[in-house]
This record gives sequence, structure tokens and C-alpha cells, in this order.
Amino acid sequence: MLRRRAIVDLDLFARQLSDSLDARADAFGHGLALLAPVARAAGVQRIAVSDDRDAAIARSAGFSERAVIVDRGGAGTDRAAYGLSTGLPVLTVVGEVVALKRVAAGVGVSYGYTYRTPAPTMLALVALGYADGVPRAASNRAEVAVAGARHQLVGRIAMDQLVLDVGDAHLDLGMDAVLWGQEARGEPTALDWGVWTTRDPWTLTAGLAPRVARVAR
Repeated sequence: MLRRRAIVDLDLFARQLSDSLDARADAFGHGLALLAPVARAAGVQRIAVSDDRDAAIARSAGFSERAVIVDRGGAGTDRAAYGLSTGLPVLTVVGEVVALKRVAAGVGVSYGYTYRTPAPTMLALVALGYADGVPRAASNRAEVAVAGARHQLVGRIAMDQLVLDVGDAHLDLGMDAVLWGQEARGEPTALDWGVWTTRDPWTLTAGLAPRVARVAR
């Protein structure tokens, strides 16, 4: 099975919490089932959720009936706890490099050939696409990190895959391609992707599809 993962740094998340947590819209897509137990163990006293399903998840994590606030009309605003404003990002979104192909100059990439290689290069196919929540607006604009270096996302993003122009980089099949993660590691962040796609970064994280597995680190 292809690896499509949203990796949540639970220790970093816990260090950025206050006494209340606005986890509406499923904690901006980070996975409330992962985050609620950590929030309770860290001493969070109140948690806001979007619906009865999330309320049940919060209660199963140890929050009392009184501590769980159900607000069906709003979206989460506690951006700092998820590293989407003044905090450090707790989410790293990665896809698997599933193909590598050496091509000549002038080769068209993906649907409509909106990108043509300016010189001989290596193209890397990554198993993430718009069906996973990757905005098509990032086509020919965004960057993705592989093996510690950033590479341009080229051509139109397809339903299940996207393409990187990696030049002469020495990559291997199965490597992780990081769409957004930690700036300190040289990776693009959700804030960067917000600029490239003209979207708010928390809408990007909340828009991740269910087939992107939420896992703890």
C-alpha cells in the first residue's frame, strides 16, 4: 500500500497547549483521536468540538461532560497550538516517491503539458494528489522536500499523484516527499503552501482526505 501520511508530533503539540483547546473541525485535520488524549494529559480543562462524534472522542479521552463544548457553527481558531500561526508546526504531510524517470529537455509534464523541462533532468512521481487534499492551485508553484532538499512541483496535480523536477538529485524509490513540515528541517510549511495556493493554512490541513493516515511521532 502506498504511503500517504500526516505525521503528528504529539510532544510538540503538548508543549504549545493552554488550559483550553479549540479543536473544532477535527483539530484542523490533525486527527482528534490522536490529539484529545494528549491534551487531557497535558492539563487542558476545556475542549471545543464541532459535533457529537468529536464530543464522544473527547469524552473517551477523559474530558468530562461539562468540559466538552459542542459548537456546530464554527471552525477552530486555536491555530497556535497546531503551529499554524505563532507556534511550531506539529504536522508533517508526506507521500511516497513511487517512480523516477530521466527525461530530455522539452518534455511535457502531466495533463495539458503546462510545464516543459527546460533541460535534461530527473522527474519524481509522488503518490499524493488532489484526492488526498493537495490543492490543484499548487501546480507549478509549490515546493516539496525530498532527502533534505526542496524541489519544484511541476505540471498539473493529478487525482492521485504529483510530479517534481529534481534535477540531478540522487533519490531512491520509496523516499518520503514532504509537502509541509518543519522550516527548521528545511521543509516547506503549511504557511508556505498557504502563500502558493492563496489559501489559509488551516484550511489546507483540515482538507486532508481520510485516506491520508494520521500517525503519531
